[in-house]
Amino acid sequence: MTTITETSSEYESKYASGMAHKNAGNQLFKDEEFAKALKEYYHALLYLRGLNANPMDLASAPRDPEKPTEEDVSDLDKDLSVIQTNMAACHLRLDRIDRVVACADAAHKANPFNKKAKFKLAQGYIRQGWIPKAEKLLDELEKDSPRDAAFAAERKLIASKEKEAEAKQRSEMRGMFDRANNKLAAAEAAAADETKADEQPAVIRKKTT
Repeated sequence: MTTITETSSEYESKYASGMAHKNAGNQLFKDEEFAKALKEYYHALLYLRGLNANPMDLASAPRDPEKPTEEDVSDLDKDLSVIQTNMAACHLRLDRIDRVVACADAAHKANPFNKKAKFKLAQGYIRQGWIPKAEKLLDELEKDSPRDAAFAAERKLIASKEKEAEAKQRSEMRGMFDRANNKLAAAEAAAADETKADEQPAVIRKKTT
């Protein structure tokens, strides 16, 4: 349950300020001003986090601790999750993959039912090379939307990365075998030279009297 220490008017004022920053960030994102959008989202988080003593209310009073539902997530945590998901999207456009994963993971923890957060987390994992983790998330997402074009695009990216990894591995193996063969050839050549030297007849000089 959300804990509010401010008066109702103070709470509403801070919440409104936070949402104003969120909306400003959304507009900047549409304008492809991703760095500026991140600043607005950051300020939004500062306002909204201050309203909630427990950023993840799933542990507060779920009907079934083993099977929490979306109704167990507070509205405030849903807002926080959306903002953090948007921040992950900004970082993805700025190619800051570690931050994509960090923000998407925070968004997913705040609201495990936020599918966009889960998707952004999968995208981050793919770009970090954590394919099994990404595939698990995509499997979950595709249960509800098996023909989603965005999911299909990420599957293609996974296939491409796996193909690149296989080609790199084959190249490294070839290089390893080539180096081994070169060493073997050099050793055989050295051994052949020694054999020739041993087989050459000794020159005997006649003593002069």
